[in-house]
Amino acid sequence: MDSPESRETRPTLSLIKQLFSVLWIVVLAVLIAVYITMHWQELHQMDAVLARTQPRWILSAGVLEILILFLTARTYQSILLRLGHQVPAYAIISAYLRGLSAAAVIPFGGPVSVIIFTRALAKRDVPMNDAVYTSALMSLSGFASFLVLMLPLLTLLYFTSNLPALFVIATLALVVVFGGALGIFALALKLGRAPGWIARRVPAYVGAFIRQARSHQLRPRDMVTPLLLSICVDLCGAMMLYTALVSVGKHSGILPAFAAYQVEMFFNVVTPLFQGFGITDLSIAVALNNLGIAVSTAATATIVYRLWDLWVPMLAGATLHLAHRRYFARRSHSV
Repeated sequence: MDSPESRETRPTLSLIKQLFSVLWIVVLAVLIAVYITMHWQELHQMDAVLARTQPRWILSAGVLEILILFLTARTYQSILLRLGHQVPAYAIISAYLRGLSAAAVIPFGGPVSVIIFTRALAKRDVPMNDAVYTSALMSLSGFASFLVLMLPLLTLLYFTSNLPALFVIATLALVVVFGGALGIFALALKLGRAPGWIARRVPAYVGAFIRQARSHQLRPRDMVTPLLLSICVDLCGAMMLYTALVSVGKHSGILPAFAAYQVEMFFNVVTPLFQGFGITDLSIAVALNNLGIAVSTAATATIVYRLWDLWVPMLAGATLHLAHRRYFARRSHSV
């Protein structure tokens, strides 16, 4: 039963989230307005860039997004298989897309997407703690992939062009986030409980989760396959951004696309609201522009890329969510 303190805390947290969401929207609107004002003349040229877009390259970006979805499902499968569960790829993709669509429209939607994923796996006889553990391992694998790819990228940028400060900041920030998350995670698994200063601030079921996670006795080598698959996902994402650039007539090599994709990954991690909508788009365009691509071309390529990276998956997830609800509504009426 909830304590009086927890019941009093919930409205306060809800109010904080609402205020933070409003503040975030205001800040985002200001940033976009400043960007448009600074590059108004260049953005006027987007009509000409859009007129010369090549549909076959836009469709190629869509094919890469489909490949990313299957690689993502395979990454989840590799972790779940190690935990003793077999889940078909289509079920994972459906849960992933439904979670993504929810996270795109709900402030702080990350936990909601995890809940949707957990409930979907529960229908496949996967315990809640194992589903949450899978999501945590998936996130850590994604962090590790970012760092594995970012370090050689920084080296290439250092020797081939001016190294933008944005990339250095992104790398250092992710090193801190990843190192802290991995350290706390490893310590909790080693001790069999959360560190005291954390344990006093989290619900009791966290302890049950840690005990369940420890029972699987994962070793570092068990994460090699998920890490390799996560790297493949990131490489396909960079190729999709490169394909978006080619679709608007910019053949500048893979390096700018690779760098801008890594910046997008950073902002996806640090932006808790609406799947990074707005700020992520802006970060891609700014990164491409910093690497020598014209503002109008960078902005148009970003629109093409985010069409497949965000909007199509989000709409697919929303469609699956509605179909899912109608299916279970019909089943409940027929019983």
